[in-house]
Amino acid sequence: MLQGEYGKLYSSGGRIKAVIVFPNSYYLGMSSLGFQVICYEINQHPDASCERAFFQESNALPRSFETQRPLSNFDIIGFSISFELDYFNILQTLHRAGIPLKSSERSHKDPFIIAGGICPSFNPEPLSDCIDAFFIGDGEEVIHEFLSAYQDHQSDRRELIKALSKIKGIYIPSLYEASYSDDGTLSGFFPETKIERRVITNLDQYETTSRILTPDTEFANTFLMEVSRGCAHRCKFCVGSYVQKFRLRSADSIIGMSQSDLAQKAQKIGLVGSSVTDHPHIDKIVESLVDMGRKITVASMRADSVSEAMLIALVLSKQKSITLAPEAGSDRLRKVIGKDISLDNVFDVIESAIAKGIKGIKLYFMIGLPTETQDDVEAIVSVVGNAKKLMQSTLKLSTSLRLSISVSPFVAKPQTPFQWFQMENEKSLTKKLQYLKREIAKIGGVRWSSSSARLSTIQGVLSLGDRKLAKVLYDMQVKNLSWDRSLNENGIRQEFYIERQKDYDERFPWDHIQPVLSKERLFIQA
Repeated sequence: MLQGEYGKLYSSGGRIKAVIVFPNSYYLGMSSLGFQVICYEINQHPDASCERAFFQESNALPRSFETQRPLSNFDIIGFSISFELDYFNILQTLHRAGIPLKSSERSHKDPFIIAGGICPSFNPEPLSDCIDAFFIGDGEEVIHEFLSAYQDHQSDRRELIKALSKIKGIYIPSLYEASYSDDGTLSGFFPETKIERRVITNLDQYETTSRILTPDTEFANTFLMEVSRGCAHRCKFCVGSYVQKFRLRSADSIIGMSQSDLAQKAQKIGLVGSSVTDHPHIDKIVESLVDMGRKITVASMRADSVSEAMLIALVLSKQKSITLAPEAGSDRLRKVIGKDISLDNVFDVIESAIAKGIKGIKLYFMIGLPTETQDDVEAIVSVVGNAKKLMQSTLKLSTSLRLSISVSPFVAKPQTPFQWFQMENEKSLTKKLQYLKREIAKIGGVRWSSSSARLSTIQGVLSLGDRKLAKVLYDMQVKNLSWDRSLNENGIRQEFYIERQKDYDERFPWDHIQPVLSKERLFIQA
C-alpha cells in the first residue's frame, strides 16, 4: 500500500519520534482527514518526525507504516479515535507492543501515550487508565504546544504531566479522581475544574486537506478538502453537532486548496463536512471546481439544501449515486429527533437526481430512536417503497436504477439532548432489523445493509460509560476475557449505562469536559 501512495506525510530527521495510530484498518484510516492532518502538523515541528500506524488483525508486533519501527521504540504514540468500538483495538495494540496498558505503570522510558479525535472530545473516561493525555477539541494548534512541553520535560514524566495540565485543551486523567454513590452513579469528580475545549475559530488558517492520495481507501485517489466543521442543525442524536462549534471555511480558501499540486494529481475532489450543502457559497464552489475541469464528490447532503447546481456538478463529475439521510420513516419521529426535513424534500431530490442521470440513491435510517413505535418502523418500509416507485416512474429504464438503504440502531451519545435517554435492548433491536430486512426484501431490487444490534449496544456502553469500564477493557487484554465475562467479573451490568432513563441532575462521567451547550440548554431541547 505504501508503494501505491502519492504525496508525503512523513518527515525524517526529527529528534522526537512520534507515531499516530489509527486503531482500525488502513482503508478507514486514510479516509480520515483528522488522522492525516495531525500527522502532518507533527511533521511541521522542527524537532519531530511522525509516522503512521494502523491496527493489525494478526498477533504480529505492531510496527509503523513508513519505516516498520516497532511502536515501543517511539517517544510518543498517539491514537486518532473516531469509533468507540476501536477502544478494544487500542488496548490490543499496546498490549502486543509490550507497552504497559496503564499510565500509572509506565515510566519515562516508555512511550508517552496521547489520544484525540471525536470520541475523546465527548467522553474520554472508558480509556482513562490507558491514556497519559487526551486532546479535547481541535488538535491543529494544541499539538504544537504539546510538543514544546514534551521537548522541555521529556526525561521527567511528572514535570511533563504538570506542564501539560496547564495547556488549554489537554486533559490528564491521572490528575482526577471519581467517586460513586451506592446506586453506581457518579457522586463526585475531583478537582471540579472544567477541561476547556480547544476550538479553531478561523478554519482558513489551516489547510485541512488530504496529504496522501491512495487507491486503497473509501475515497480512492480523491483529494479531500474540509468545507465546514460542526453542524448548524443540531439533530438531537448527532454528537458532531454538539461537541464542535459550527464553522465555515471561506469559498476562496476551498477553491485555492483545490489548486495544490496534490489536488491536481487526484481523480476527484472530495468535499467534506457534516452537511456540505449548507455552505452558503456551495454553488459557487462546485461550479468553480467543475469549470476548472475537476470532478467532485460530496460526503453528505441535506435534502432541504441540495441545489440544482450541486446536482449538475455531480452529474458532470460522473458521480453514480447520492446519499440522503431521512433517519426516521415518519414526520412525527423526525420532529422528535430534530431532523427537520420533510419527505417531500427527500423525494424532490431523488426525482431531480434521477432525471439528471444519477442512477443510485442510498437512504440512511435509524431504529430504536426515543419515542419510536412500531408504526414508525413500518413507515421506513413505506418510504423505501415510495422511493422505489418514484425512481421507476422518473426513469423508465428501471433495471439500471439502484436503491440502497442502510439501517443503524440508535446509540445515545454524551453531550447531546439524548444523553438522558435509554437505548433499546439488543433483542428488541434485532427483532426490528429482522422485520425491516424481511419487509424490504418484498419490495424487490433494494440493497440492504445494517449495523449489528449487539455491537450497537456495546458501542452505547462505551459511549456513555465511566472510568469503571477501564478495568473491563484492561481485563479483556490481560486475562483474555470476552466483553460479557469481563463485565461480569467486574460486577458491571451494561444495562446500567444504556437501558435506564437518567434524571436531569445525575452527574455524568463527561461533565468535567467543557460542553458547547450547557446541560440546561441540552435538557430543554431533549
